[in-house]
Amino acid sequence: MSSASVRLTEQQIAQYHREGFLVIDQITDPDDRARIEEWLMALFRRHAELPAEVAYELGNAKNDRSVQTTPQIISPHKLEPRLRETNYFRNAQAVARQLLGADCGFQGDHTIYKPPHNNKATAWHQDLAYYAKNATAYVVNFWMPLHDATIESGCMQFIPRSHHGNLLPHHPVNHDPNMHTLETDEVDPRQAVACPLKAGGATLHSLKTLHYTGPNVSDRPRLAYILAFGYEWPRT
Repeated sequence: MSSASVRLTEQQIAQYHREGFLVIDQITDPDDRARIEEWLMALFRRHAELPAEVAYELGNAKNDRSVQTTPQIISPHKLEPRLRETNYFRNAQAVARQLLGADCGFQGDHTIYKPPHNNKATAWHQDLAYYAKNATAYVVNFWMPLHDATIESGCMQFIPRSHHGNLLPHHPVNHDPNMHTLETDEVDPRQAVACPLKAGGATLHSLKTLHYTGPNVSDRPRLAYILAFGYEWPRT
């Protein structure tokens, strides 16, 4: 697979804008995926040594690093600059420009690791809830698993067309202000569409699309690398 070789069809573009999410079976080649996995796992092995503002535990209260159930690293490209030179990055950027326009740019990245049997879900939420009140939804997030993602290991799940409405009320998980993560109660999980993926595939979603990942109850790890492309917040 050559650089920026992934392009969407007109049907896929229409589906993304209509449903608020899209599944791409393969967004990069196996060698590229393997390099990204190697670099990210090297960072996770240093997780406890990294600054707390970029490396923290999503499943625990703030400043609690005692047990790793869902460790996250913010802006891993700043720690491993080669991540911006990957086919995944180039393909995601090219696809984002198809969806949002040729002038959209890189907005950031993060990576989340769910070890086997972590027993921690990522609650239903809209990513826009994490941004300023005047932020826009002109961003597309790419979620690529570095291992096969199944329902059992915590693949992405979406509520179709939920991006067409307003930003919903959110609160800290379990109403605990010490938690990093947010959730919304205004969701009907019976409408959810689960999106299992092979390693190197990707899901795409809008900042207002409701989504969730379940706990990893499998015997295998689940590592995901997320890229965001779009426009600066707020866009004028």
